[in-house]
Amino acid sequence: MKRYIKLLLIPVSLLLLTVGCKKNFLDSKPLDRYSDADVWEDSTLANLFLNNIYAGIPTEFAGTMTDALSDELYSSSNISVYQGTFLPASLPYALINMWDNSWSKIRRCNMYLENVNRLPASDVFKKRTADEVRFLRALYYSYLANYFGAVPLITATQDLNGDLNVSRTPYAGVVSFITKQLDSIYQNGHLPFKYAKADMGRVTRGAALALKSRVLLYAAGYDNNWQAAYDAAKAVIDIEGQAGYGLFPQYETLFHEANDNNLEVIFDHQYLSNFKGYHVHHYNLPWGLVPPGPSALNQPTQNIVDEYEMANGKMINESGSGYDAAQPYVNRDPRFYASIFYDGAFWSGTTLDFKLGSNNNPSSSPLTTGYALRKMQEPTFNPFDLSKSYGGGQNNILLRYAEVLLNAAEAAFELGRVEEARGYINRVRNRAGMPEIPAGQLTLDKIRHERTIELAFEGTRLWDIRRWKLGPQKLGVDMRGVSITESGSGAREYNMITVQSRSFSDKMYLFPIYQTEIDKNPNLKPNNPGW
Repeated sequence: MKRYIKLLLIPVSLLLLTVGCKKNFLDSKPLDRYSDADVWEDSTLANLFLNNIYAGIPTEFAGTMTDALSDELYSSSNISVYQGTFLPASLPYALINMWDNSWSKIRRCNMYLENVNRLPASDVFKKRTADEVRFLRALYYSYLANYFGAVPLITATQDLNGDLNVSRTPYAGVVSFITKQLDSIYQNGHLPFKYAKADMGRVTRGAALALKSRVLLYAAGYDNNWQAAYDAAKAVIDIEGQAGYGLFPQYETLFHEANDNNLEVIFDHQYLSNFKGYHVHHYNLPWGLVPPGPSALNQPTQNIVDEYEMANGKMINESGSGYDAAQPYVNRDPRFYASIFYDGAFWSGTTLDFKLGSNNNPSSSPLTTGYALRKMQEPTFNPFDLSKSYGGGQNNILLRYAEVLLNAAEAAFELGRVEEARGYINRVRNRAGMPEIPAGQLTLDKIRHERTIELAFEGTRLWDIRRWKLGPQKLGVDMRGVSITESGSGAREYNMITVQSRSFSDKMYLFPIYQTEIDKNPNLKPNNPGW
């Protein structure tokens, strides 16, 4: 029986691959179904197939964010995760979707790699796109390893008549596969460090090194191979000049559409303004800044608010910090103002009022934590312009140079290279406008703190907490928010409240594979510890 392949005929990663099309080709067949022969005999269809692989990359712009599984954000959709009440047979949607989507795209990666040489295209095209796909397969495997640890390692398309019951490869084996693939991609040299505008968003050689840096840093939390983590991060730093990497001067605006593809961006998920299905403003902006509907889905907690230093570099509970509980949002780390909407914050010509019953915090749909998420919102987009209801054009940055510097700092510190680590940390702090950490005062806690603040809400927090083995201290504690009251004189009081009591047990260091998959493939047993 002839097999058919469905293609998404949309430029989903918005690489917008610039390819030619045969005259009248689109009139010759249904637009959503093509046979194997069609796809692998036409470069236009192959490019659409490749676009679909890019399209599946998880994005923080698509509803509940990854960091909403951590202490940084509260989301009502994650209650069972916060309290540890779900079972393998009743996984939250986010976990099922990560498993299903990753395997779907890995299968497509394998299909592309098995068929790319059939394409009527140049060797340059074949080699370049094959390495793009190998990177994407490694990226999807890195997501699976983060969530589930040991997973099957499948590098060829499975046939329904073949053996589908593949056993899980240990976590270390998955990491080894990923890093070898990324090394090969870099060494091949088929990918450039930078693309022209038409191809912006494709995988680059630098992206291969940056992903390797992240994967080996995470792995070091389990195998203590800090040398490998250090070497991987240093490899990216060593090509800083050649690849054109650096820190963008302004922290907040590096996430705005006007600065898409800036020198700090190593790999991102690209978007176009008003692109269908792109509703990040509804997901994160509070009431009053968006039309009626879903809003403030991902709400920062008081836990993360309290992590932001004062502008003088002291924590709010340190002597001499200058923190005033009556004015808790004054003189904080500039990254606080770039990342979090708080009572009195200014946005789009409006001073936000988060007192219960206000336009921005209505009693009918109150903010649970008293905060809303500002980071990665596009200031030029007007959600009330219903002719452009799908969102601004800012990209979701997946790998950026500041993370590489933080990776290098942590690994260097673990290896005893304290001054080198301090240099990397201070580069990040200098860009943010924060005081440098003086010689002799750098600690591992300060490195972890800097990572928490710099990368807040970008999808790395849960994996950091897990590899640091800080589940009880960070995930098994009360999540707090703020309640705002007003006296007769108009003075406001900010009272810290508990919005949710959370629990944590060691089994939560990995999520379980859901039971339906275990039932289909008994070789996935045993499930992760405790499940």
